[in-house]
Amino acid sequence: MTESEFLDRVAAVWREIETRVDQWAQSLDAEIEANPAGPVLELDFASGRQIVVNAQTPMRQVWLASPRGAWHFQWTGETWRDTRSDADLWSVLTEQAAIESGAPLS
Repeated sequence: MTESEFLDRVAAVWREIETRVDQWAQSLDAEIEANPAGPVLELDFASGRQIVVNAQTPMRQVWLASPRGAWHFQWTGETWRDTRSDADLWSVLTEQAAIESGAPLS
């Protein structure tokens, strides 16, 4: 994947994360706010904790860090998968955001 293709995929995943966070905040009354800043997307919770998602362009990976761990996702052609556990980005993000928000998220 070229750098340009990677950055396009990152922009798309950032939009999707922001959309999901907005949906969680509105429909599930979860106190989460998404704050994008270039290659970094911070999810801020009422508790003061954060989940940070950032693009690692040289490695063509998206990294997610929460108070409970870190994951490195690589594009498989269909989805973003963690390089160690093979977990999908969306399942990890949803699980970690649910823990931090204290709300059941889907």
